[in-house]
Amino acid sequence: MWSMDLKGAQEAFLAVLQQLPQPETRKAFLAWVDDTWIRGDPPNLMVCPPPCLPPPMAPACTSEYTSGDTKLRKIADDLRELMPLNAILPTEQITFPSVGENADCDPSHTLHVDAFLYDEDMVDELCDTGELARNYCVDCSSHNTQPITYVSHSASRERLAYVFRALLPPIPEDTILLDIGSRLGAVLYGAYIYTKCQRIVGVEINQELCQVQQTIINKYQFQDRLQVLHGDIQDHGEVVRVADIICLNNVFEFFMPPSVQARIWAFLRANIKKGALMVTIPSLEDSLQYLDCGFRLQEWAREIPPHNPNITAPFDFQSETSEVKLYQVI
Repeated sequence: MWSMDLKGAQEAFLAVLQQLPQPETRKAFLAWVDDTWIRGDPPNLMVCPPPCLPPPMAPACTSEYTSGDTKLRKIADDLRELMPLNAILPTEQITFPSVGENADCDPSHTLHVDAFLYDEDMVDELCDTGELARNYCVDCSSHNTQPITYVSHSASRERLAYVFRALLPPIPEDTILLDIGSRLGAVLYGAYIYTKCQRIVGVEINQELCQVQQTIINKYQFQDRLQVLHGDIQDHGEVVRVADIICLNNVFEFFMPPSVQARIWAFLRANIKKGALMVTIPSLEDSLQYLDCGFRLQEWAREIPPHNPNITAPFDFQSETSEVKLYQVI
């Protein structure tokens, strides 16, 4: 037999809504609540849930995620005011991959849609208003169309929650966390909000993006634990060598040719300390498959499983487990 207070019920209700990604499904669900429980004659409630149902989400756990997600959502709101719709600045140089899984990404039918700034509901709204396209025409003036490819260079709020609450083990306060290619700072803000890590460092090669991150850091007073360094990661070997956790989120593939990628991976191989953890998207196997880096992955790092993949959370982490990988340097 179990019960829930009003706050816990509200958080559980929000958690249910977050599991309904399609706007029309949410509307139908809320209409059912209105018809059945507000305007209608509610059915008799059971004293306790059927045995086949999972136990309710712990209010404290739900509250932690809800609070963190709310903060990240506010930051995303601010960033949308600072960035163009595609979140790519004119000073950035995009290099579309020539090898690997994304080699079929063509500028004519690939759109950059930042997952931290725009969740699925917002993307649907942008498509409905015509600000984003869903499909492209294969043959001019014909009905032969194909879906547009969306590419994100930031982690979504759900992905950040997964990384810091399910994938990584508990992080001691004296941990040094490094995000390589921090761009808008999503990983940095997630680390600040979800952990007690005392030193969080982002390295970003684009000066304007560094300024964007600093604007957010100053507004939310994150500067006590968070800093952004401008420059090529190869010029910041001192922080690479001391980092305990290194995050690499889709960091090189769309921004430099394969020869430069290989050189940077060789640099990381030589400088990341033994025992350090690496969070990578995509997997290291996929990132290194077509590059001549001068070393074998098996001699550098081993994949380790998520620390707590079954943690209770108001997000669906299932899709993240196949895309976000955790490695330890050996």
